[in-house]
Amino acid sequence: MLTGDDALLALESLIEKPEATRSSFWDVAVELFKVGADGAVDGPAGLGIVSRKTGSLRTAAHWISRRPYWFMGRKYPDFADSNRLGRLVARRQRRRYTEDIVRQVLSLALIRDTFSFAGDDDLSVVIGDGYGVMTVLLLLAYPARRVIVVNLTKSLLVDLIHVRQVVPEIRFAWVSTAADMEAALSCPGLNLIAVRADDARHISAAPIGLAVNTASMQEMTPPVIAEYFDVLRHSPGADTVFYCCNKLSKTLPDGTVVRFDDYPWRAADRILVDEPCAWQNIVSTKKPPFWYVKKNVVWHRLAVLEKDSA
Repeated sequence: MLTGDDALLALESLIEKPEATRSSFWDVAVELFKVGADGAVDGPAGLGIVSRKTGSLRTAAHWISRRPYWFMGRKYPDFADSNRLGRLVARRQRRRYTEDIVRQVLSLALIRDTFSFAGDDDLSVVIGDGYGVMTVLLLLAYPARRVIVVNLTKSLLVDLIHVRQVVPEIRFAWVSTAADMEAALSCPGLNLIAVRADDARHISAAPIGLAVNTASMQEMTPPVIAEYFDVLRHSPGADTVFYCCNKLSKTLPDGTVVRFDDYPWRAADRILVDEPCAWQNIVSTKKPPFWYVKKNVVWHRLAVLEKDSA
């Protein structure tokens, strides 16, 4: 188990290594961007939109274009606080409060409104984050709960660097073996555990209360998706709540078709939310009327998964 800067250096040394869990989408995407030592990303990363242009006029225009999202958030009692956390993330990452962050904030508000966690003995897991946004939102919203973030190596490095920009005092570790995971889970004061996608099987040792995946299972192969579901169903603990928000269908560069309804859901999964995702199906533009709505392209589901014995 490596922690802090040692973990970052180790991950940096692995970013050019082949990864078994990469789909054809990411075989292309990882070659298109580079990560600097400070976390700066050069090139189209496929990790979300980051704008460093924070002038007053741009900020005002951006605020106007976000109005539909504010209306969507009004029905969630925790939206105001989740929105505050989103602004904090944007400010500390020195970026504009883009719609990518607002969408994550709305998903967090839905999760907080729909499900209450009885205690802090279990962990939250973020599968495939972008710039560490959902990871750090969960750390801020539930400060007593630890988070595991799992991603492809280069993206994982980006996540960790950007999480630390928001929470400089964060204590995190990178784990790559079952022994590492055992050590991390028993280490007091460790807030964040990082796992490469190729090592995702080790997450099954953790008591997972909440798992979140937004817009990245649509870019995985069906066997990799099935492995994540298997990991969640085998994690110890009574309940694992899974928030999954992805396109209903996406065709990868090699022709593989990934369908939301084909994910290994079960009839025994207890569905809490199951509907088109309003904030993922709206897109802002620079011309009037400044946004348009896609018809049920992205779906989200919040479910208590049926568990399997270890």
